[in-house]
Amino acid sequence: MRKTLALTTALLTTTLTTPAWAAAPDAPTDVAVAWVKGFAQVTWQDNGEANVIEKEYVDTGVIFEVRTVAAGAANKAFVDGLPNSDRIRIRVTSRNAEGERSAVATSVVFDARRPNQPRVQDADLLADGSVRLSWTQEPVVDQTPGDPLDLPDEWLKITAYGPDGGAGVDIAVPLGATTFTVPPRPRPTSYRVWAGNTWGHDFNFGRRVEVISAQAGISGVAAQVPYGDSVQIYASPTSSPRTMHYASAVHLQARPTSSAAWKTYGKFSGYSNDDPIQTWIGSLGGRQYRIWLPGLKKINANSIELTPPASSSARSSRTISNLIITRFESSRPKLGQITKLNVRVLPAIAMNAALHQWDGKRWRYIRAVPLKNGAAIVPIKATRRGVTTWRIATPPLKINGLPVLATTSKPFTLTIR
Repeated sequence: MRKTLALTTALLTTTLTTPAWAAAPDAPTDVAVAWVKGFAQVTWQDNGEANVIEKEYVDTGVIFEVRTVAAGAANKAFVDGLPNSDRIRIRVTSRNAEGERSAVATSVVFDARRPNQPRVQDADLLADGSVRLSWTQEPVVDQTPGDPLDLPDEWLKITAYGPDGGAGVDIAVPLGATTFTVPPRPRPTSYRVWAGNTWGHDFNFGRRVEVISAQAGISGVAAQVPYGDSVQIYASPTSSPRTMHYASAVHLQARPTSSAAWKTYGKFSGYSNDDPIQTWIGSLGGRQYRIWLPGLKKINANSIELTPPASSSARSSRTISNLIITRFESSRPKLGQITKLNVRVLPAIAMNAALHQWDGKRWRYIRAVPLKNGAAIVPIKATRRGVTTWRIATPPLKINGLPVLATTSKPFTLTIR
């Protein structure tokens, strides 16, 4: 019994001398949230302990620590990085030196909703090179009306990304607007319409607007072509970015003078930057030629592509008469025989051509050669032995209002034996 009593007394003595656990600190009070210089700030009252700041998603119960505040520090903290959420509140607990935490004190429930992103519906490239964009923007339904963090600073803007890429240039747009015209900018240019507020912004920008840079090149136009032959033309339409394929037709146009209106004579489609177009057009009179790219608008789910009209420089090609046949038949008659001057010319119309003879110094007019439907066979008597050189000259003409220049044939000979 004595040993038992001694053991019991020892255990009792040990229990009574163990120190008690430290008490948890009092919970903070007066937890409040407010905008301060464009930032969301939480404040509270406590007894000077350290604090733990947390955010709670009310609808799901998920809690994340935001930051800690050292003991003795001011009872305030900025809260950022909040999600695009309808119902959030801030939790504040105090923590003493032993690590004991108080009960939780909470702020009122508030929302951290960002604006819904604008959805571009249409865009047009105007005559002066400016771009008109239009969009819709769904309003945000406030699930916590009247909370202390309502009405955060909001913005709406268009960002233009120029030919060199880079960060882009922001263009402020009035809040509530659903259309805006951006002044002309260097091409190619990409535009995005987007919105945000103090909480941030979504990165789901939706449809972008691409303004393509287009150029039209023309080459291979001969300066002078016989009537009825073909003028060969190379069209080199290009666009930037180079992956762009021009979906609408490329127009070959012509006009009789620099003051006349252009008229389209051919359309070609399906080209890419790496495949220039080679084409031909009949030489039916002197004209100017150009390559014309009409404006193009292409709408798909992710973008609206706008390509401005573009024109090549004008290239001129003159038309001369096409002297198909100019010869004597036979070209070696005997003295006193009759030979025939055979002439056939395009355009096949009535005209007065002329027969010229070379006298060793210059061409001399010998006689008129009337052509009917562009042709004539003229009997000529061989009157003097020897070799003579001749040519046919046609007058300047107008065919359907288009000029055909005065033309001379290559020289041909007559040998009289």
